[in-house]
Amino acid sequence: MKNNLITVQPYNAQHLGTRKEQEDAFGMAGLTAEGTLEEKGFVAVLADGMGGMAFGNLASNTAVNIFLREYENKKREESADSFLIRTSKIANAAVFDKAYVDGEEVEMGTTLVAVMLSQQALYWVTAGDSHLYHYRKGQLQLLNHDHIYGNELQEEVVNGNMTQKEAENHPEHDYLTSYLGLPEIPELDMNQTPLSLEGGDQLLLCSDGLDNVLTSSDIKETLEAEMENPAEALVQQVFAKNKRHLDNITAIVLKIIS
Repeated sequence: MKNNLITVQPYNAQHLGTRKEQEDAFGMAGLTAEGTLEEKGFVAVLADGMGGMAFGNLASNTAVNIFLREYENKKREESADSFLIRTSKIANAAVFDKAYVDGEEVEMGTTLVAVMLSQQALYWVTAGDSHLYHYRKGQLQLLNHDHIYGNELQEEVVNGNMTQKEAENHPEHDYLTSYLGLPEIPELDMNQTPLSLEGGDQLLLCSDGLDNVLTSSDIKETLEAEMENPAEALVQQVFAKNKRHLDNITAIVLKIIS
């Protein structure tokens, strides 16, 4: 099956929020001038770096650049899921190696959301708490789950070892339990079967600076409003909430035309 059976319109937007450093990074590759997929598929990747100073920026850009480099070298016969898993491991090792500066180890890492579109289907892999959404015919679905300590706390609630309120208020609730920049990636989230895409579908990749502020209803209403640039519209909607402190905000919207 040829990849030119699917046409994609990509959109992106990014803002510092109220931060001084941009620690998000993103990239895309694999579309022809007509918006059809190249033979080896289309890849989009988003990373939200951590580490303070310039290290978060270094971590996220390292991960994105690895994905774009590996895409350029990808063999056409390599499957999409194999590419995503293999490249995630390479990116993790690269970020881990960058943590040693002048012989000193610095704390840095990055979340990851990477998707590949191939033969009218979506393949994806994630680590951390950045998100991937799928919109179809008025319905918005979050496809991945967070790798946070709150998941373990929830098990304690189920086992009767703490209350729901205690779990939600735990100071380490939102600590990441998996991300790129560790000796090995503790956990990757990915789809077990390809998601078939239809004309009118939209995919949203975003850092938590966006959906920590916007609700699912906010996102759905913006995507179904057919804005000129839905990614930019989502970012502007974050600012419309008039929050005093805003994280870096990054959004990629992939609109499936046909």
